[in-house]
Amino acid sequence: MAKLFGKEDLLDVFRRVGAALGKEASVFLLGGGAMCFRNQKPGTKDLDLVFLDGKDADEFSKCAVKIGFSRPKSLELEYKLMGACNILENANEFRLDIFCETVCGALNLSKSMAKRAEQFGKFGKLTVLLVSNEDVVLFKAITQRPRDVEDIVAVVRGANVNWNIVLSECKAQSLEHKWYGLVYNKLVEIEEKHGVSAPIMDALLKLDRKTILEEAYSSMRGKGMGSGKALAELKKMGFTEKELGHLERKS
Repeated sequence: MAKLFGKEDLLDVFRRVGAALGKEASVFLLGGGAMCFRNQKPGTKDLDLVFLDGKDADEFSKCAVKIGFSRPKSLELEYKLMGACNILENANEFRLDIFCETVCGALNLSKSMAKRAEQFGKFGKLTVLLVSNEDVVLFKAITQRPRDVEDIVAVVRGANVNWNIVLSECKAQSLEHKWYGLVYNKLVEIEEKHGVSAPIMDALLKLDRKTILEEAYSSMRGKGMGSGKALAELKKMGFTEKELGHLERKS
């Protein structure tokens, strides 16, 4: 079992890196690190650190190396797929996952997320901000790490999560890649395993079905199928007249 690092371990890293930085830098703390400082979990095995400025990320990485961090010799597949701009680890196997704007190739640190974040503290030249509980939930709903389910449950049970914010940000983040189904499935798993329900599940399911419907219709039409036949095929697949209605209006 991986060792967990508590608040003092995290603070020590911030203090030492902040003292080594040559210029001011701001970092957003996402995931288990933010949860630790909100007393939602006792420790974390890694820090998810998000920078809006790539130069800040590079400078932070250089200073982390100065205090004993280095690139790990091997990484589990789930971490290779995260899309981090750098992953560093010290002799105690405490890991820093460093991202530039986009986390795990999925979640972008949007202006609304940055606005919701709260300043945690200033350590030398390093300003640390905690992303909101709502954005921690969304991040962990999109990623595919086993412990994320338990972390979402801990956040929901320990904080008054505004689910409308989670849904709104999910919509905003779904312009290029639709996350509705992934988030819905994660929330279903949480409800089944832990009895924790989210009031946005019906809305997510409708949005996911709409996405699947539109993509299937577009694919059929792209292959030369007529509108009427495509709609008939979609009806056979289980889509309702109401769901098909907006496609008829669009076509």
